[in-house]
Amino acid sequence: MREDWQEAQVAVRVAGLSKSYGRLSALSGVSFEVQTGGVFAYLGPNGAGKTTTINILAGLLPRDAGEVAICGLDVSESPVAVKSRIGVVTDSSNLYPELRCRRNLVYLGELYGLGASERRSRAGQLLEQFGLAEQADRPFGSLSRGMKRRLTIAAALVHDPEVLFLDEPTTGLDVPSARSLRQLVKQVARDRTTVFLTTHNLAEAETLADEVAILIRGRIVARGTVDELHGRVGGARSVAVRFSADVSPEKAKASCPSVRQAGRQEGMLHLEVAGLHSAILELSDLARHEGLQIEDLLCAPPSLEDTFVNILDRNDRAGEGGE
Repeated sequence: MREDWQEAQVAVRVAGLSKSYGRLSALSGVSFEVQTGGVFAYLGPNGAGKTTTINILAGLLPRDAGEVAICGLDVSESPVAVKSRIGVVTDSSNLYPELRCRRNLVYLGELYGLGASERRSRAGQLLEQFGLAEQADRPFGSLSRGMKRRLTIAAALVHDPEVLFLDEPTTGLDVPSARSLRQLVKQVARDRTTVFLTTHNLAEAETLADEVAILIRGRIVARGTVDELHGRVGGARSVAVRFSADVSPEKAKASCPSVRQAGRQEGMLHLEVAGLHSAILELSDLARHEGLQIEDLLCAPPSLEDTFVNILDRNDRAGEGGE
């Protein structure tokens, strides 16, 4: 809770974190810092070590080596103080299905030591903030999946934590529910709660994250803002082009060395190109050679998904990752 919290620049600090299960190394020398406020996306394929990291940060799993601190407190040395400063949302809810929504929040406030008046006030505030005020007297078990997810996140915020861990928050939600939940995550971050996010939805991470770390086989292989990762990897760009007459994807790829992939969609050629400048010159030469005009040309930077796949491919070719 924040009564005596002095704002710090670093909300989460991890240095040289290692964890093994027998001969299996789940984490090997992982280091990163998460700045106070904003959203930090922790990404990686299945089995990369994301859940192990969160369990260690939340004090649910001991580490083999390294330093782990939340808001300046060592997780092992001050477990109770750390747990009072964090909220954790996993893929399963710890709320009681038979209890009404308001009662679930009030009960959790009681467990965190909030006074009777404060926990009732906090429950009402969160129900309003998360768009659940009209559902306050419904049993948690009767809510839709999206509403359950909202209340689960609200419950993790009852004690006003400094850091909120969100593990795959929108998995299984329909599009409107997922969009609504992303807006709530942005709002939580604006309220100066640091959000530590894991997700397989890379478009979601690109929308929400101020900084990204990519974990592969227990090692961080890339970290930075989305733009920094794009620049570091030098990923391909997407180009959509329409000529004054039909040009096949095969023709475009054969005629333009910069084109890596080519397809057609809604009357336009959609190309993945290695270099934007060279691709435009090659497409212009193709049009001139065929006696055509370029009628439309749209360019887009690589997505986080493009960059993520590029990093995975590079790591696979290298045989091992390193920060």
